[in-house]
Amino acid sequence: MSRGMAMSDTVTDSELRVSAIGLLARREYSRAELQQKLLRKGSVEQVESVLDRLQNDGYQSDKRFAEVFIRNRISQGHGEIKIRYELRQKGITDDMVSAALQEADPDWFALALSVRERSFPGTPSSDPKTQVKQLRHLVGRGFSYEQARYALSASDIPDFDI
Repeated sequence: MSRGMAMSDTVTDSELRVSAIGLLARREYSRAELQQKLLRKGSVEQVESVLDRLQNDGYQSDKRFAEVFIRNRISQGHGEIKIRYELRQKGITDDMVSAALQEADPDWFALALSVRERSFPGTPSSDPKTQVKQLRHLVGRGFSYEQARYALSASDIPDFDI
């Protein structure tokens, strides 16, 4: 192994910190996401130390990440089930997810209706085949069956029994 390679393999805590701050300058990251990225450059101990310091200094916050992520996903028309799943995949605890969702307090039924109207404009859902297609679409975006059925009934068939 050449001397140059050995030098490039070692990275200082400050270099890791600068790298992490560079990532955080572009968007919010969960601690788990940052950890994955930084482990490519440094040791577990270094990364944990840098992440602890970033959290203490307020540069990284899982709570803030969850809030931003939820707002973003809601604006994209995703439902609670999908948002919860994605946040768990990003290392956010169930308690933190629940708290952030409660704070955001979206009207999931209205959002499901909005997504249905945006995705299927002018398409009546009275045809059973069309209803199934629209129902699958809404459930796939993370809405519950109850929310998806509400979106179908509220848009076209006012007396449809849920």
